[in-house]
Amino acid sequence: MAVNTKDGSDVFRLAFHVNRVASDTVDSANAAVAFASCSDCQTVAIAIQVVLIMSDPTTVTPEKLAIAINQECSECDTLASAYQLVLSTDGPVRLSAEGRRRIAEIRRQLQDLRRSELSSIEIQARVKTLTAELRDVVTTQLVPIGREGDEEREQGTTRPPGPSTPTTTERGRVTSTTSTSRPTTTSSSTTSTTSTTVPGS
Repeated sequence: MAVNTKDGSDVFRLAFHVNRVASDTVDSANAAVAFASCSDCQTVAIAIQVVLIMSDPTTVTPEKLAIAINQECSECDTLASAYQLVLSTDGPVRLSAEGRRRIAEIRRQLQDLRRSELSSIEIQARVKTLTAELRDVVTTQLVPIGREGDEEREQGTTRPPGPSTPTTTERGRVTSTTSTSRPTTTSSSTTSTTSTTVPGS
């Protein structure tokens, strides 16, 4: 959540999580909220979540939400953006060393947006690119735990983990969902929200 009530100021909040779930119910939620009541200010809230489902759940209901509100603003630039990647695997998995390195770099580049002086539209485009890279990491750098070939993958010849490759509601694909909200006016309490679902490859 990003809240900005100071004229001429910038507020940037980032949440980035990789969650492992091994239960019968998967109901992970991811939300970004940006609230601005100021003049000549920028307010950005970005929430990115990866959910690795390591069980065979009977209920899968992940949720994501993005809300951006300008209240009595003048020349406000306000953005709320929530991304959620939900993957089902064929048992316990971990990220390869290369996968961990790439995710650390993605996180660093997201944090650097705090000092980028980009507009909200430019920030959103950059986040979209980095999230696509994140999707590539989690679909190519997952290693089944305790299986033959772990050492080979760890040494740099990582291959997608076969049956453990991510899925939407069944094994084999990744679900990527995005909610982005950016007010189009600066009048009192205006909120607009769009959602896009991108099927896995």
